[in-house]
Amino acid sequence: MAHWQQLLDELLAQGGSARGLEIAGDAWSGKTRRLDGLARRAASSGWSVARGRPGRLQDSAPFGLFLDALDDLVTARGGELRARLGDEEQERLAALFPSMSQGVPHDHPSCDLYRECRAIRSLIHELASEGGLLLMLDDLHRADADSLDLLGYLLERPPAGPVLITVAHRPRQLDHRTHTLLADAAARGFAHRVELAPYALDDPELTALVPPGADDRTRRTLLRRSGGNPGLLLALAATGTQAPSAVPAEPPARVAAAALGDFQGLGPSGRAMVGAAAVLGEAFDFAIAAAVAGLDESAARAGLDEALAEDLVRPVGEGADYCFRDAVVRAVAYHSAGRGWRSGAHARAAAALRCHQGPAELRAQQLLHAVEVADDEDVRALVDAAEDAAPRDPDAAVRWARHALRPAVTADVALRARAQSVLGRALLHSGEFEEGAAVLQRLLAPGADVPAAQRAEAVASQALAHRLMGRPEAARHLLHAEFPSLTRCEGDCAPAASDAEGAAARPGCCALRLAMTALVLEAGGSWSGADRAALTALGAAAPRDPSALAALAATEAQFGRMSVAGEHAEQAAALVDSLPDETLAAHLEAFQWLAGTELFLGLPRAAETHLERAVALARRFGQEHLAPRLLVGLGQARLRLGYFPEALTCADEAERIARATGATPMLALAAGLREELDLLHGVARPAPQEPAPLLPELSGREREISVLVSQGHTNQRIAHTLELSPKTVETYLARIFKKLGVCSRAEVAAMVGRAAHLVTQEPVPTARPAA
Repeated sequence: MAHWQQLLDELLAQGGSARGLEIAGDAWSGKTRRLDGLARRAASSGWSVARGRPGRLQDSAPFGLFLDALDDLVTARGGELRARLGDEEQERLAALFPSMSQGVPHDHPSCDLYRECRAIRSLIHELASEGGLLLMLDDLHRADADSLDLLGYLLERPPAGPVLITVAHRPRQLDHRTHTLLADAAARGFAHRVELAPYALDDPELTALVPPGADDRTRRTLLRRSGGNPGLLLALAATGTQAPSAVPAEPPARVAAAALGDFQGLGPSGRAMVGAAAVLGEAFDFAIAAAVAGLDESAARAGLDEALAEDLVRPVGEGADYCFRDAVVRAVAYHSAGRGWRSGAHARAAAALRCHQGPAELRAQQLLHAVEVADDEDVRALVDAAEDAAPRDPDAAVRWARHALRPAVTADVALRARAQSVLGRALLHSGEFEEGAAVLQRLLAPGADVPAAQRAEAVASQALAHRLMGRPEAARHLLHAEFPSLTRCEGDCAPAASDAEGAAARPGCCALRLAMTALVLEAGGSWSGADRAALTALGAAAPRDPSALAALAATEAQFGRMSVAGEHAEQAAALVDSLPDETLAAHLEAFQWLAGTELFLGLPRAAETHLERAVALARRFGQEHLAPRLLVGLGQARLRLGYFPEALTCADEAERIARATGATPMLALAAGLREELDLLHGVARPAPQEPAPLLPELSGREREISVLVSQGHTNQRIAHTLELSPKTVETYLARIFKKLGVCSRAEVAAMVGRAAHLVTQEPVPTARPAA
């Protein structure tokens, strides 16, 4: 605002000369907000303010942008203007402004661009003669050709008097000639250029726009996806932060209305291409988008050019890949298409991705919203995507696995068993322990026809569920009962290859061995013959598997063989430090064993470093089942380093997550860490009173649905918000009714209202302790 205040003050002091101001910035960057401030400043100084922007009503009239800006002032001062303007000027202006036609002959002179520009220039001079005129032209990139010609004329031959001609535009969409005119005006010193650059992501002005209740993960996502654009951050916060390939939530009406203006320049081909691209995701391939739009190559390229010209999409690199300008534009494009069209488009997208061998997760996302799942190959794509996504996006994996398990989708027993196994594991990762255990138990029921390798993976996951819910003996019994079948499992899937390759080809068997080792490490007790056999066999996978290496390191430390433990820990640390985050998503438990060994070895700084990364990854990938244990480990490392307040923060957050997910053992660990802190820090302090969670008898997902019910949402709206099917929402509601002992949604809403005052939101710690 300082630039604009200075310009206005200079004009007032000089009492005469016209000046120009150019405001350039991307969509949502705050151009209009700055024009608002400039208008208030000018009005308070006694200036007249004329403000216009391109619109449909002015598109058919010449000089439409200027007509929109000046018409109100001309109407208010028509009499005095007619008295001060010459006859020819009045005749020219009467053809443009209805209020100027009084007393002017109806036979207006023929169109003459030069004379009309002169007449409007004289009009602006007269409007500025009493106190000055601020002429603001917003969205210049959408202006009609006559308005751009007139602006060029005024920049080269400014009107006399105190006039500030202010233009705002998006640089990517402004034509080359107008760019040149504005640059020349700036070079001559007539105009000042203000470019609204993005904020730094840690700028306090930007971070202050993040909604106060946002958790740390949402906060980081909003800031990253905003790119430093303040308006876009606010729009994203209102719309939601779904994954780039997920179906976007419907934007609020005010956000959609602000973005829909960008679609007005599209023809039928442009709208079809933008809608097809929105179905595919924030990034898309041209050929696949053309197939989804149902356009031939010529029409598809013409439509793409329209979208590029409107800056709705942008190229990515030199190939056929493109992306939307931002997630809000994609959401508006998606929801402005009809529901029926979208359903068919998702089916066409699934078929096109199948033909082009597109990414499994993107294909699964299309199948989730298509009219129907065609065959077992589509089901296999859903299961493959769910299995791959389970460590990185367990909520998405749950949706895809449920879709694959719908009745009558497939009769392939092995495929359904695989989908059930993935669903159970993904539910555990997302913190739904009871439901995940129930799904896995059905898979392991007597008489279930499940392949041996698949069964081994399901047993390992079920053992994890028992551990998370504080039932180590049940986990031990399950694992030891399954161990005799391990040899058969290996025989079923053993390849004619080296031991290392064989271990990589037998994930179910390796998962079972790792589960047996993890249980003894976690629950203690003596090592049985089966446990020792599993540990010995696990060593074959260790050189390539960070989880196996870390488990062996922790085991050697437990046996007191510290030298060997140190060697394994060093190898495990080198391996995890070299792997990318996406790969480590499947091995986060390795961090707790590695860090525990490092604490045994007197290396708290190394343990802290590894656990900080692990906690960040657990938050990023939504792995609620591991977060409490990792936080407790991080608290112990910081305790050893003397960071008492930071260690206590870890204990408090671990306890909060453990309560929300029902992880009883983690509650005990967090309480133990707090007691240790109090003893070592010399503070006799009772544990902070944690308020009872909202409706503690419900699972996390059930509580979420109950809150939405209390807010008056229908089943369909809840399903859309949580990306579930309406049938799944009905199933959850039946369980909620049963657990709460109620019979209606109104009773659920009443119970939520009574319990809501007990709920508090703990802040998510983000500060790193000082070195």
